[in-house]
Amino acid sequence: MLHLNADHPRIIVPLFAHTLDQLEAQAKAAQESPQADLVELRLDPLRLDDWLGALAGVRTLVQKPLIVTIRTAREGGEVALDDGTYRDAGLALLQQGGVDALDIQWRTDASVVRTLRDAAKRAGAAALFSEHHFDGTPDRHAMVEALHGMLDAGADIAKLAVMPHNRQDAANLLLATAEVHDARPDATLITMSMGRDGAVTRYCGGPFGSAATFGTLSAASAPGQPPAARLREKLLTAEDL
Repeated sequence: MLHLNADHPRIIVPLFAHTLDQLEAQAKAAQESPQADLVELRLDPLRLDDWLGALAGVRTLVQKPLIVTIRTAREGGEVALDDGTYRDAGLALLQQGGVDALDIQWRTDASVVRTLRDAAKRAGAAALFSEHHFDGTPDRHAMVEALHGMLDAGADIAKLAVMPHNRQDAANLLLATAEVHDARPDATLITMSMGRDGAVTRYCGGPFGSAATFGTLSAASAPGQPPAARLREKLLTAEDL
């Protein structure tokens, strides 16, 4: 089970490849990088038939904690899946093994969320619930409620990513994170505001309660992800305050 702490935020490096050869090269780089604390395997850019093999191949190359993610088109990803196919793919990945955390889209059908949550826990993996807004930033109350809802539903990690229209939106994401963290200091949150206006949240999320942030070695998996080396250099921790 993953153990993350907002006092010392960790850097997650995404593997975002459209071919297995690209994926192999990215996996080797992530394993060798001192900046990568955790690795996220994004499977949606690949063919569905390659997903199990991709996980197996990455697992042989990466000994760091591995988050496995299928990001569907409705959440900004590259594959359109119905709920049943999404569920079955997640179950197959967990059954194969090698998953330290499974990303489970919170706005998927509730029964699918519960099925994948329970399967993840049986497999010894963390259930990481996620919600993404690429078209804007919900109001602060809605973001607080989303994070509480994920945690109340049994998420081991609650992740929220939003797109700001201005710096006020980015500030509201940080305030929502702090509110939930203050109410549930033992809960694990990962939050970020994307794009240029939200870039600062990737560096200073820790003091507000976000336990991890995303940095790139090559291909970014979301707007505004900085290079991992720059992120390591500027990442704000509790010790800096």
